[in-house]
Amino acid sequence: MLLLTSLLTIGGMYLTVSSKVAQAGRQVMTYEARRQELLQANADMRSKLAELTIPERLLERAQSLGFKPAGPDDIEYIEVQGYTPQAAFVAPRPLGSIEPGPAGLSPAFTETLGAWLSRLIGVGGSRP
Repeated sequence: MLLLTSLLTIGGMYLTVSSKVAQAGRQVMTYEARRQELLQANADMRSKLAELTIPERLLERAQSLGFKPAGPDDIEYIEVQGYTPQAAFVAPRPLGSIEPGPAGLSPAFTETLGAWLSRLIGVGGSRP
């Protein structure tokens, strides 16, 4: 009787766990389907936005609202007292594009080979 009760208890626990796993699997499938729907809706909205914001369509829309392109006579510049604009940004040049000096050497190398040899011989000859 104890063996039968143990088997029924284990079987019941197995069925409970299996049903919970199946239910979780079904929820995952539902969430994946919803995710795919949202991704598709997002792609559709991006496509519609791209279609609505092409320059030709924006120009047509602006003209239909009464806007026109600004000409040189339509632009007014205002000088603000005390305002100093930021310095223009100058991007550094890539290392490979740095223009070499006249000899193609670093500015640190200022001594010629002849001067180096004469200094070496002069120092070597004056040693005790």
